[in-house]
Amino acid sequence: MKAKMLVFMTLLFSATAWSQSSVSGTVTDKASGEGMPGVGVIVDGSGQGVYTGLDGTYSVTANPATDALTFSFIGYTTLRVALNGNSTVNVALERGVELDEVVVTALGVSREKKALGYSVQELGADAFSGAKTDNIVRSLSGKVAGVQVTSGTSIGSSSKILLRGASSITGDNQPLFVVNGVPMDNSDYSSTNTQRSVGGYDYGNAIQDINPDDIESVTILKGAAAAALYGSRASNGAIVITTKSGKGYQASGRRGLGISVHSGVAFNNVYILPDFQNRYGGGAGTAWIDTVDGAFIPDYGYDGSWGAELLGQDVRHWDSWDEGNENFGEVRGWNPTDSDVDEYFQTGVTYTNSFAVTGATDESSFRLSYTKRDQTGVYENSSLNRNTLSFSGSADVSDKLTASANVNYVQSVGKGRPQTGYGSSIMSQFTQWGQRQLSMDRLRDYMNADGTQRTWNRNSASDGAPHYWDNPFWERYMNVQDDQRDRVYGNVSMNYTINENLSVTARAMTDFYTDRRQERIAVGGVNESKYSEYTRQLQENNLDLYLNFNRELSDELSMTGFVGVNKRTRDYNRLGAYTLGGLNTPGLYTVTNGVDGYQVSDYESHKQVNSVLGSMSFGYNSTIYVDITGRNDISSTLPDENNSYFYPSATASYIFSEAMESDVVSFGKLRLGWAQVGNDTDPYETGLTYGVDPNYGSSGSSYVPNAQNNPNLRPEKTTSFEAGIEMNFFMDRLRLDMTYYDNTTEDLIFNVPVSASSGYTSAVLNAGKTNNRGVELALSATPVMTDNFRWDISLNVAKNRNELIELADGVENIRYTSLFGVTLEARPGQPLGTFYGYDFLYDDDGNKLVDADGYYLSTDEVVPIGSILPDHTGGLYNAFTFGNVSFSALIDFQKGGSLHSYSNQWGKYSGTLAETIENNIREDGIVVDGMLAEQNAEGEWVSTGEANSANISAGAHFFYNQGYIIHAADQYDASFVKLRELRLDYDLPADLLGDLPFYNISLGVYGRNLAILSSNAPHIDPEVTTSASNIQGFEGGQLPAERTIGFNLKLTL
Repeated sequence: MKAKMLVFMTLLFSATAWSQSSVSGTVTDKASGEGMPGVGVIVDGSGQGVYTGLDGTYSVTANPATDALTFSFIGYTTLRVALNGNSTVNVALERGVELDEVVVTALGVSREKKALGYSVQELGADAFSGAKTDNIVRSLSGKVAGVQVTSGTSIGSSSKILLRGASSITGDNQPLFVVNGVPMDNSDYSSTNTQRSVGGYDYGNAIQDINPDDIESVTILKGAAAAALYGSRASNGAIVITTKSGKGYQASGRRGLGISVHSGVAFNNVYILPDFQNRYGGGAGTAWIDTVDGAFIPDYGYDGSWGAELLGQDVRHWDSWDEGNENFGEVRGWNPTDSDVDEYFQTGVTYTNSFAVTGATDESSFRLSYTKRDQTGVYENSSLNRNTLSFSGSADVSDKLTASANVNYVQSVGKGRPQTGYGSSIMSQFTQWGQRQLSMDRLRDYMNADGTQRTWNRNSASDGAPHYWDNPFWERYMNVQDDQRDRVYGNVSMNYTINENLSVTARAMTDFYTDRRQERIAVGGVNESKYSEYTRQLQENNLDLYLNFNRELSDELSMTGFVGVNKRTRDYNRLGAYTLGGLNTPGLYTVTNGVDGYQVSDYESHKQVNSVLGSMSFGYNSTIYVDITGRNDISSTLPDENNSYFYPSATASYIFSEAMESDVVSFGKLRLGWAQVGNDTDPYETGLTYGVDPNYGSSGSSYVPNAQNNPNLRPEKTTSFEAGIEMNFFMDRLRLDMTYYDNTTEDLIFNVPVSASSGYTSAVLNAGKTNNRGVELALSATPVMTDNFRWDISLNVAKNRNELIELADGVENIRYTSLFGVTLEARPGQPLGTFYGYDFLYDDDGNKLVDADGYYLSTDEVVPIGSILPDHTGGLYNAFTFGNVSFSALIDFQKGGSLHSYSNQWGKYSGTLAETIENNIREDGIVVDGMLAEQNAEGEWVSTGEANSANISAGAHFFYNQGYIIHAADQYDASFVKLRELRLDYDLPADLLGDLPFYNISLGVYGRNLAILSSNAPHIDPEVTTSASNIQGFEGGQLPAERTIGFNLKLTL
């Protein structure tokens, strides 16, 4: 089919094929007349181009009859030249104060980057479409200073992003996503159990609906000053996405239609699995349960591997007891597995096909695209398919009126996502509670002829019902979930030019989706059978009206800005139902099939925010810039007395290089920024509300919630200051951008515990203050640049210090969640998201203290044992271009942060991990490193000065000396260094294209998540998340990380 389509396209467009030839010339500095190396020479509308060599010469493939070339270099005025049939074009660029680098800022306003008084970074389309992921947030890893991305490890999983740390205790700490001016919902909807890694499905966050093939640019606004105009939701910054349109095609001078086709295939494989021991099999001890006809019977019901050594003994394995199966009565050797955990997984395959048509006339332009992405996961019977249809268009209705529209439809359909977390994830029964002799090949036969389950964890030889665990393939094919989200978002806008200084812009924007999720537990499994379905519907509408002004007040002083109003409405509905008491009829998944009926839950919320906002920017002599913004919101979720809140910002920048005459410094800028941003709360937290229970007989039933609402709530407020410097050296061959920031958020809104005698267990209060301060550094260089070779390198590093400064009087801590005694908390003096648990006792020299029986001693009270927030993040990027070949590599890293690993904790306790056989520990026991301690007169443990010599058994060691008793034993440093991305691309030379109608053919191969180069967390990927919520750092049965190898083909007509 693909071949037929290619032939059809070739025949259809061969009549429009144009002749390609070489266009060459020299680019010089207009003032000195010297050749300029490193000037970008781009063929308009094609995305293809070259850099000038050391002497300023260039040669590029183009059509002299129809094409135009754009010459650009930072610090010089960009020049566009129509070829008009010429094959030799020499140009002279003029050095000027104007930098032509333009970025999209708040509310979609395009600004020169040099004029901004705050830190901003823009990424182009190639950062997202070259090495695709199923969530665009993942493509930001390691590419932007001050951006922390933590991603899940399964198909369609969550990716959490933070800009400059976390500021809110219970509110959303992620930035606002804006696509073509439309604020986008990025909800997660994960349960608390999923967040703390003890079960459930990771459905991902909603921003993964954005199609990477449609992205033209992404601007990251990290500071409050950068995002102040977006309102309360941008208190954590904003990520502004601009999608492709026909405007670039029109601006290049092209008319008529252009077509591009992108096809790709990617292969995913599991590449991080625990180091298992393969010496001992299942059982609580080395003794057998029984014998039959000379063959041993192991303990099938025990989910651990402290059993007999795997020496080939004759054994009746778990699958030898079911009559009617081919291996009934079979006796096999007690041997290490011949089909280990890695064979449970398959190779996941993703096909991506994208087709786009772009058109332009003198008065209008459009782009229409369709992308189909079909993915099968590394888990059998799992898939995630996504279809995206996008349209953007604009037209000059008259000399004064311009109309534009952008509409997108996305459908995502998932099936067979794997469960996550302790006790539910498939890795729980492989790592935390498993038997090491099991064969994946034999487990694939998961069902008896009568439809009952065959599991390794049977109750006994005579009772085949599952004891603790289902067969892992039963889970894959019987307990299957599915989900579907249909989403429409876009905008319609009109711009009317009143005169050369004034214009009016009106916009209507919407983001709407319906999300349906169905989950099943089959009859015959270890858990009670069940069916549930939840449907969520969300719609947010925004209406904008702006008066824009732009005036040159004098030859040196310019002024631009706008004043406007915004109305935002947000409506959310959730309807859920689930069966009670199990399923009556096996295999019938409807809510009416419950043995004891069903339960329904229903919720809706409505919110409206009315806003007045404005911005004014002054530029003096194209050297000094000052921006002032203000916004006032009136929120329906706050009480009338406090529902109006104003937040201003002021920034300034000074281009000091304009006052310098230097051959070393080619550009220099100082910038300062200050801002305040408010943040309201969720609906219905200010007045008395009631919950509704199922009817009591024929009477209704309701209750007062446990959380007491607060009619005096005030909005949260973030005050931000930042200062930065940007410098370019040696004609921009070396580039530096450094920022210092200090952000304080006060009047935090969250639930504070109160005495139960009040009738409530918590109350909603303004009761806290947090601070984030740090430094960001971005350093980039072009060490080598010749006629046909270029090497670019960039390094970004960020350090953020987060602290909860205070809580309400009498409140010592706020607990996010807990698991097996480890709590995640917010406490004054500590970072948000600090783990608390029992730690080892140490002497003054840092040695662990040991009691007389040979066991480690622990603190009497819980203490801080780690924070989910890292000390440093960053990335190192290298790009090489040699002729038509380009190669790039991205390494990203994190220093600090912490996680608690239940895979390590319980994997050692259950005897599955390699540590449980090291140094012959099962036979010889262990003498732990540490100093013998005794209690002094005050009851304190102190070192005796003697090293511990007491021997303890392996089983005792991996219980009493590990994380269940001493939590710090399985608390791990979350630092890592990863080879995140490699890419190799090749653009076919024009002479190979011949008379084909293709303007460009590009071939590429890429890899993502290729290797963990450094990690301090054994057996797992230290990048841990199962949701995008504030609860992070708990790892339980982590689904293994996946490596991606992909291939791309791009055709441009």
